[in-house]
Amino acid sequence: MTEPGRFPMSTHLTEAATQLRWWLRLPPTNLIDRGDHVRFRYALYLIIHQVATVLYGMNGLPETMYFPSRLEGARNRLNGLPRVPVDAGGRLWTLATECAPEKAWTAAAGLMRDTLALLDEAPGDHGSLGNELDEGSFKPDQSRDPSELYALATEVAERIRLLNGANVVALGGSLGRGFADRQSDIDLLVFGPGIPNEDDRRCLISAWPDIRHGPLIEPACDSVVLDGAMVHIRYWTRQTVEDMLASFPGPPAQRMLAEELQHCHALIDPNGRLSAWKKVLEHLPPGLVTAIFEEAQGRLPLFRKQWRIALDSDDRIHLYCLANQVVNDLLIALYIRNGRFLSTPRWTRLDIPALDIVPTDLETRLFPLAAGFADREETAARWRALEALWDELAGSPPQSA
Repeated sequence: MTEPGRFPMSTHLTEAATQLRWWLRLPPTNLIDRGDHVRFRYALYLIIHQVATVLYGMNGLPETMYFPSRLEGARNRLNGLPRVPVDAGGRLWTLATECAPEKAWTAAAGLMRDTLALLDEAPGDHGSLGNELDEGSFKPDQSRDPSELYALATEVAERIRLLNGANVVALGGSLGRGFADRQSDIDLLVFGPGIPNEDDRRCLISAWPDIRHGPLIEPACDSVVLDGAMVHIRYWTRQTVEDMLASFPGPPAQRMLAEELQHCHALIDPNGRLSAWKKVLEHLPPGLVTAIFEEAQGRLPLFRKQWRIALDSDDRIHLYCLANQVVNDLLIALYIRNGRFLSTPRWTRLDIPALDIVPTDLETRLFPLAAGFADREETAARWRALEALWDELAGSPPQSA
């Protein structure tokens, strides 16, 4: 039984708090600079849910990280809780209604700091979340030329080969796709018979001579700043990949993995296993394309129902979350129609011009749909615009295999 004044630290609460610390350490403000507004707005949607998850969890309420969103009435509910930052609900409302990206981030950052400070001060069964996650502990200089980043990634891949169970290393993220700029991170994918031991990973990475910050060792992902560049290393087992490919034409359980495999660039692939996986993903089975498209499209009626409820009550926090979830579903459907996987709206601004099947003037129409809900009068019109895009996409034949 939990003692009075204490609260149990659930898995969802822990994960949400960790993500909030990540946002403060590595703010998504570079997305504003890049003009990647849809991805920035999706980041704010995640932050809204993560803040709510932590605050509800601290007050003994059910978890809130649901899809589709279940944040009905979050403004009043949060303001009525005993253990929350001052006007937490009103500040979430500001985050969801502010149209200027910089002001929206300022609101988000302040609320995240206050939420985490309250969590750290509260008595609970959570222990320490780790000082290595403190804001500002990782500060990449973001001034490396992409060619330098690629060279560093190649060198790090060779170092990772020393780990037991690290047979294949690939370059993912923007570098793997050819979209890197001076603000890019290095994302490495490591495949082997199992995920290397965390202590072994910490020992290996900590000994690297050019380390500046870290490493932060998580169950299947490590992060470290090397010579001014942020490096993320994600580990997968070969069996996970084989099981995913064997499940086709069923939708992959690990869509991010499928997405990365399609676009990653092999750095170490001695037996050609990565090349074989990528070849399977070059031409997706028609049944798989249909299944993923219909899965996303099938959620529309539920979204439509929740949107009407939120519209009637002028619940702009919930509307903001729903809008960004529907936009993400639309993009998932768009990509699979073009024979590609998508997990979250990463690099869509750069991808869309190269896709074969695209609704008319999609780039111009997409951004306002994910923006802040400052104007109540345009809310109903926004849903009609979302439905119109879905109708256009549903009427387009899928790319032939």
